[in-house]
Amino acid sequence: MKKKYPHITVKPLLIDNKTVTLPNLIAAKEVPDIITTNSLTLQDFKQWDLQFDMTELVQSQKTDLSGFKADALESIKITNQTPYLVGLPYTLQFNALYYNKDIFNKFGVEYPKDGMTWGEVTELAKKLTRVADNVQYRGLEPDSVFRPGSQLELPLIDPATYKSIANTDAWKRVFQMVRDIYEIPGNSDIKSLGNGIKDFNQTQTIAMIAGLNWLSFMNDDKIKSSFTNWDMASYPVFPEKPGIGTQIDIHLMLLAKTSKNKEAALQVMSTVVSDEVQLELVRDGKISVLKDKKFEDEFGKNLDILKGKNVQAVFKTKPAKPFPPTEFAGRALNDITNLMGKIIKDQVDLNTALRQFDEEQTKKYAEGRK
Repeated sequence: MKKKYPHITVKPLLIDNKTVTLPNLIAAKEVPDIITTNSLTLQDFKQWDLQFDMTELVQSQKTDLSGFKADALESIKITNQTPYLVGLPYTLQFNALYYNKDIFNKFGVEYPKDGMTWGEVTELAKKLTRVADNVQYRGLEPDSVFRPGSQLELPLIDPATYKSIANTDAWKRVFQMVRDIYEIPGNSDIKSLGNGIKDFNQTQTIAMIAGLNWLSFMNDDKIKSSFTNWDMASYPVFPEKPGIGTQIDIHLMLLAKTSKNKEAALQVMSTVVSDEVQLELVRDGKISVLKDKKFEDEFGKNLDILKGKNVQAVFKTKPAKPFPPTEFAGRALNDITNLMGKIIKDQVDLNTALRQFDEEQTKKYAEGRK
């Protein structure tokens, strides 16, 4: 930024929801010009009237959007339920199946391959969930039930009626599949929403973990010096959806409606999505929102931990189409994840659990909209 626009000063601000919160910044009229968020929580900013239609500004500044991946821009409109952009994407989330080679070697099991289905990976997990030398090894941590549900493009909330719609045959199928994984004897210690990565790379007792971009965890100084014998395969898929990963997860820069520096803010945003910056981003292990093949070829080049690893596994699945999540998306994701834990821990009947979940969630959404 200093090279390209020396007249612009960028001041980062961490909204930690403790000492610094967005409502407090709004009340003090100190809202940042640009707010980073993701497509799942984008609609939250409608509640605070912070969204701005960028159409005219993009046209007047002659900002070129032709280099973006089409689904990166379109997903912002879909998840926000607007026909226009309210921000620009700067990176895409990816998913993969991480696995510990030492555990596979210990039990003489073949490593997972790219393109495996959930069923095939579950069968592998059964062979790897064992006790050895008084240590309980877990074959597979599937992470949140929300993620395989998103592979099938299953919404949790009806955006028109704001009713919970988890009690369906499609969701029951996903819950049963994840339940089967956790009910492998010895594999029921649920570590979802990223918590499993600690057992994977610290205690090293999880053979496989299906997750998001956790390269920053693997690149931790303590971890990378003590745990090198791991690799990746492509994220497990459903038989009828080969090559389809979890719902597209865009990280974007929202241009605040309250900004008094919209032209300068767009210049900052345009710099972040320039070839130069995006190349550095992908070399550090992020996925670019730009479609040129060079961004895929340069992926992870700055990370020593990826030398000799199956890096192409990251690109073997394409993200599933998004669905309008509403402003309660974050809550729904956490609640559906917690429900899976309750079903396993308390041995709750699946039909009863989903029916009660819908009733309780619909009531919560109605109260939240008052």
